[in-house]
Amino acid sequence: MPDMRPLYELLREGKNYRIGWLDAGRKIAVLEILGPWKWDEALDIIPFLNEQVASVGHPVYTIYEYNGKHMAFLPRGGGILNIRRLVEIDPPNEQLVIFIKQDSLTLNFVNIVFKVYGLRQIVQKYRFVATWEEAMAQIEQHRAGQGL
Repeated sequence: MPDMRPLYELLREGKNYRIGWLDAGRKIAVLEILGPWKWDEALDIIPFLNEQVASVGHPVYTIYEYNGKHMAFLPRGGGILNIRRLVEIDPPNEQLVIFIKQDSLTLNFVNIVFKVYGLRQIVQKYRFVATWEEAMAQIEQHRAGQGL
């Protein structure tokens, strides 16, 4: 089992994931992907996470952390069309979505998918980084630029 990040509030967990709030102010939501996941899990847990983000009514940053170096970015057992379905769920108060994964091919792949499926208008909301520290730096930079 990979090391798990301490969460202020655990909202839901399964064999391959944990969802929670990183902080008491509910300003940073975290989805830790702990093992190989499947599309049916993603189609269940990502809308749940987005509901939690939308429910707080203030600006929120969402972090997807992959806790495995060789884990696939996309879930197993489904088509790429599911990406559009998930990306189009866009809570209005979600400021950035940051993916932490140590895989240099991920960003290029996702950028291509976004272009192919006509999702360019929201691509600037997504960030792809290799470390937790880079994710937090992205949040701080965005907050400073927005005056948050």
